[in-house]
Amino acid sequence: MARIQLKRGLKANLPSTGMLAGEPMVTTDRGTLHVATDASTKIPVVPAIDDLATLAAISGTDDLLIVHDASEAAGQKEKKITFNAFKAALNIPEGTADEKVAVVSGGTSGFVWGTDGTDGVIRMNSSLSWTKDAGNAFVTLAVGDIDCGTF
Repeated sequence: MARIQLKRGLKANLPSTGMLAGEPMVTTDRGTLHVATDASTKIPVVPAIDDLATLAAISGTDDLLIVHDASEAAGQKEKKITFNAFKAALNIPEGTADEKVAVVSGGTSGFVWGTDGTDGVIRMNSSLSWTKDAGNAFVTLAVGDIDCGTF
């Protein structure tokens, strides 16, 4: 019976020259498949998402997301981006999981209640304070003095 054997080896050792168009190569350390399109070009074959293991935790600087780049006119449309770069593109600061919001559509976004009085959409006067209860989703507004002015 005839057999088909694929070239195999470590990802770091994948060739960059001397390949035959259509030649498949399997990486034994990463479990990826690459197919040569000509003597010096190869493309990765992307795995089915359903077959991948679930990631327990994310490292924003080290972990990558795969994004389909619809603006790519020719070549590989799938690109990689770090998790932190993706958060930055969504206007979410690197060190937080909180999202920023805008008061009006297209307006400048910021945290709902900022961290230092300059980055929040809602700001408080010094006679007011608020805290979020750690045990639930309620925010308590503490009012010092309410001055309704004169008439």
